[in-house]
Amino acid sequence: MVQTLLIVVIGQVGCITLAVVLASVFGGLWLDSQFGTKPMFTLVLLFAGIPISVLLMLSLSRRALSRLKEKHETETNKTSA
Repeated sequence: MVQTLLIVVIGQVGCITLAVVLASVFGGLWLDSQFGTKPMFTLVLLFAGIPISVLLMLSLSRRALSRLKEKHETETNKTSA
């Protein structure tokens, strides 16, 4: 049970991180082409994507841990009753 949950969390974190990086790169390249500033927007969005990725990873991990804790508590209550 715990291993499955960890695999799911790792998969979600990887996908979210990839999505943030790709959105940063493509959004930055598009903005750079619109305004004629070659690497500026791409770099700014990439560096801004780092804390966003970290915050999303933390929220996903906290949610997964709370689900695991709830399941553990319900299983403990069922076995003790």
